[in-house]
Amino acid sequence: MDRDIIGYCSALAQARRMMKLGIISLEDFEKIDHLLLKKYHLSLPSLFRDKALLYPKTRGNMPH
Repeated sequence: MDRDIIGYCSALAQARRMMKLGIISLEDFEKIDHLLLKKYHLSLPSLFRDKALLYPKTRGNMPH
């Protein structure tokens, strides 16, 4: 696997853990994700992005 992908996934896993522990908010997590995408040269629709960021639970006013 590419070093950029491993670095991104590893750093994002740490951020996700901090969010679940309540250390950072969802908004902070999203900011971290965008910074990591730039740092590791990945695109927004990358396959390696967090699924929760790619597919929000609700779209408009109708939940899934």
